[in-house]
Amino acid sequence: MPEGDSFLPRIQSVFYAVFDVRQGPKIVYQVPEDLIAVSSTGPSNLNGNSVPPTPSTEISPPIPPTPPNGLSSRNSSTSLVSPTDFYRSGSRHLSSPHKRSSSAQRTLFNFNDISMYIIPPPALCGRLVTCSTRRHRIIGFPVELKGKYRRNYFRYNLCFVFDREADLSCYEPIVRKVSRVLKACETSPAVHAILEQLYEDLNSYSETSIAIDQFNSIELKIFPFYPNPPPLKDWMVPLALINLSKRIEDNWDLTMLKVCKYIDGVNHVSRIAHLADCDISLTRAAISHLLYYQVIMMIDIFQYSNMYTLRKSIQWLAEEAHVKEECGPYVTKPGKRIPDWPQLLHLYSRLKPGKTVFEWMKVYDIENLGIDVRRFTSFGVVKPGTGGSSQPAVPAGLKAMLDGEHHTDELSVKFEAGWSLLEQWLHEIGGSEGPGDYGRVVVIYK
Repeated sequence: MPEGDSFLPRIQSVFYAVFDVRQGPKIVYQVPEDLIAVSSTGPSNLNGNSVPPTPSTEISPPIPPTPPNGLSSRNSSTSLVSPTDFYRSGSRHLSSPHKRSSSAQRTLFNFNDISMYIIPPPALCGRLVTCSTRRHRIIGFPVELKGKYRRNYFRYNLCFVFDREADLSCYEPIVRKVSRVLKACETSPAVHAILEQLYEDLNSYSETSIAIDQFNSIELKIFPFYPNPPPLKDWMVPLALINLSKRIEDNWDLTMLKVCKYIDGVNHVSRIAHLADCDISLTRAAISHLLYYQVIMMIDIFQYSNMYTLRKSIQWLAEEAHVKEECGPYVTKPGKRIPDWPQLLHLYSRLKPGKTVFEWMKVYDIENLGIDVRRFTSFGVVKPGTGGSSQPAVPAGLKAMLDGEHHTDELSVKFEAGWSLLEQWLHEIGGSEGPGDYGRVVVIYK
């Protein structure tokens, strides 16, 4: 994703916009400053003269002092904004550490292009609204307050800006909660200081705690949303992406504690359930839980009849320093000389469709090189530089289920048989005439 190594999208900007009765939608505060382009003047009247900004309310009630435990420690300015008091005459804008110099000016987009979605019609107020520009996405929760305002209502929105390709699912509850807390405030919060702390804390720590007054505070913590894992099959093999033994705690579920002991990249789901002496459905649930948090991945059962081929990612993996350092020690048997990276890369490049692992081993004398073939193929799948392909065949019932929808790994688990035995069954059912010929049975490689 655009954020590099982080799995949470980075906030590019935070801004606070309101609907002014003379100027229309306008940004009051933004952090960092001047990152979003705004018009220098408001709309003109019929005579062509510029309309000066005026208060949004007919009555401006006094602003209570900020509580000692509030945001005053971050900024001592008196410029405060609230749903009932936005433009006090003589107010001073807060000086921001994110003030941008004119020499470093770079705008994300023009506010006028999206203003109708930031301050939308009443039908969209109180709803999560997302809009996009060419390179960015803006998410907000517009609010409309009824009361003694010039138009009997007041609209505002606190918005977050992200890269266009960012996944915003984890920020949706954040935006809703910030809007809900601000709406509940009876005093005037220092909005600019809130924006600064949201921008800094959520980007740096993925959480924040902002005291607004003695009754209200904003407590936020971002939790990434993971996609639901795909359905598990009993013949799939879980492979740990982290050291699970170092993460196990005594208060874990008993089934999880048992299952983790047998996740080694070799045992399939059914075998793990047998070794752990656990119900197969509970074993699936435990492994699905680990798969959901992306600490394991599922691979095929390793068989010498499997076929592998290169993927496009091998082009950049070939140049990755950490891949070069990790591959040799991982795939080499203990006590054997570690082959250099060009030799290992050449062996990966020789994996092709139509050539089984067994045939590949014989051609390139893999046994004498001291390479653990199982670890060699799993390393290529995890990185990923190679893709596996093994023969789909018939499940239980064999002859009655010749539909090409069932995997040979499924048969291996169900019948507790390797490929050589399954191949004999196919020869027998298909009425073959010799090696490589299955008669009426067709084996599909994909």
